[in-house]
Amino acid sequence: MKYMRIHKTILLMTLLAPACIPATAQKAYNLRMLIDRVLGENYRIGMVRIGEEMAAENNTPGNAGMLPTLSVSGSSSRSLYDMKQQLSSGDVREAGNAKNTALSGQISLDWKLFDGFRMFAMKEQLGLLEQIGRVNTRFYIEQTVTDVAMLYEQIIAGRMLLRNEQKALGVSAFRLRIENRKLEIGAGDALQYNQALVDYHDDSLAVLDRMRIIRSLEVQTNRILCTDPSSPVVPADTVMPPGFLPPLDTLTAMAYRANSEIEQSALEEMVAETHIRVAQAGYYPTLDLSGQYNYNHTTSKIGYAVENRSYGPWMGVTVRLNLFDGLNVRRDVNNARLGQQTSALLSSDVRNTIRSSVTDQYYQWESLQQQLMLARDNRQAALTSMEIAELQFRKGLIDGYNFRLTQLSVLHATNQVIQIELAMRLLEISLHRQAGSLLAVYY
Repeated sequence: MKYMRIHKTILLMTLLAPACIPATAQKAYNLRMLIDRVLGENYRIGMVRIGEEMAAENNTPGNAGMLPTLSVSGSSSRSLYDMKQQLSSGDVREAGNAKNTALSGQISLDWKLFDGFRMFAMKEQLGLLEQIGRVNTRFYIEQTVTDVAMLYEQIIAGRMLLRNEQKALGVSAFRLRIENRKLEIGAGDALQYNQALVDYHDDSLAVLDRMRIIRSLEVQTNRILCTDPSSPVVPADTVMPPGFLPPLDTLTAMAYRANSEIEQSALEEMVAETHIRVAQAGYYPTLDLSGQYNYNHTTSKIGYAVENRSYGPWMGVTVRLNLFDGLNVRRDVNNARLGQQTSALLSSDVRNTIRSSVTDQYYQWESLQQQLMLARDNRQAALTSMEIAELQFRKGLIDGYNFRLTQLSVLHATNQVIQIELAMRLLEISLHRQAGSLLAVYY
């Protein structure tokens, strides 16, 4: 009776295990649908897009110092004085509550006509920073799409692995039922039954652990989608769709031409060159144009002038040349040149890193292709062995230990195919991202 109770409990667990997976009746998402959502709702992409807009707003002639400034000012005042004046002639002038008024207005124009070509270097720098903003946005979009695509493939692979592990669990339940029947008719072995129970528990734990991994992948996907972390992510694909890659030389050329990291490093090297020209502007004179139009009107009840009014334009040119400033301009120029050398080295390092990464991952992908063919052959052989083992186990021709070894070999062989396919898909996604073709392929 004890064995029967355990057997019924285990059988119930076997029937309930598939129910722990999100129901297929829920809305299924393909990769394009997930990418649509992430492009519209991801917070990080929204922030970098704002940064791109700010860089575009900053790219103006006025921000580079090319345009004049025009300002208007004015003032008005009124005062009341009790005054007494004794003149040198001996006359005395007195007034009570003498009202004085003053009214003035001014229009000022200031324009830096020449600053050692600094404004032109600044305008070019602002244009480069705007381009970096666009490239930075593309980089984050590509990286986020890469993360979503990899998670999507991992969820598909996780569900495939789960199905295999549930099949293994069903085989363990079959073995357990056989051992239980043997005990019921008095022909069984308690040791064989207990070992079958242990193996069943191991397979049950594997199923539960796989479901935990899938839920974790769904939470990570929902984080990128900026949705409820507990929402299930049901992939529309039940198997990983086959991918493709162009030849290595083509991938490398595409990376040099369209990789966002390489493009950004090249732009930053050009920005560093503009820093040199900005610093070198300190060697040149500056020429400033200033102009004003003034209006002044004052009245006074006491004094030599009862009313005074003046108005008219004023214009001037200021030339300034820095003769000596403690060699600060020289220091700034030298530091800017060192910064350009650093940017050039970083750009070369980025190109070398991308090329090495593309080559390494491509060779891994080629190796996995060969492994996949062998793994598929191995899976077919293992499935054939399993069919033979089930028949022999029913007839009592093999014991539970040998049956378990056959079962584990099938599970290992089928899971190995899925894991190799997943590894290839992740490499394909990574290589397409580095080649700058990710959105074209997956979106």
